[in-house]
Amino acid sequence: MYKNTDVCLEICKDRDLLITDPKEKSIYAENILRKLPEWFGNGKGLREYTKGVQELPFFAAIDHNGCCIGFFSIKQHYNHTGDIYVCGILPEYQRKGIGKKLYAFAENYLKQNGCKYIIVKTLSEIANYEPYIYTQLFIRVLVSNLLSH
Repeated sequence: MYKNTDVCLEICKDRDLLITDPKEKSIYAENILRKLPEWFGNGKGLREYTKGVQELPFFAAIDHNGCCIGFFSIKQHYNHTGDIYVCGILPEYQRKGIGKKLYAFAENYLKQNGCKYIIVKTLSEIANYEPYIYTQLFIRVLVSNLLSH
């Protein structure tokens, strides 16, 4: 586990994060999502995500040992709206800037492909489910960063 945020961000620096091999995408997604049962504990949903990522753009953060520690997979709708299809960061790497870095790559990819909007679907704040508090905070940070640019 890395304790220094700069070291974690170094993982994402100067690397092609776009993964194109469908099997590799599926393996990476399954390995990460299985370690996030509070969000992806439903077996059917997990299978749908691991199959769904195979044909979608997929960005992965790979550590110095060649292991995937986080990913973002995105969809494009109607040639102008991007959708964060599924994403996950291993728990020991969360809150170190890796999700923001992966999101930036995904956002740039969507912009280069004509998207003007990006949507994220998550559990409503009304549900008050503790694991999603950090998810919603992460989304708020991303939105506030977008608004400040």
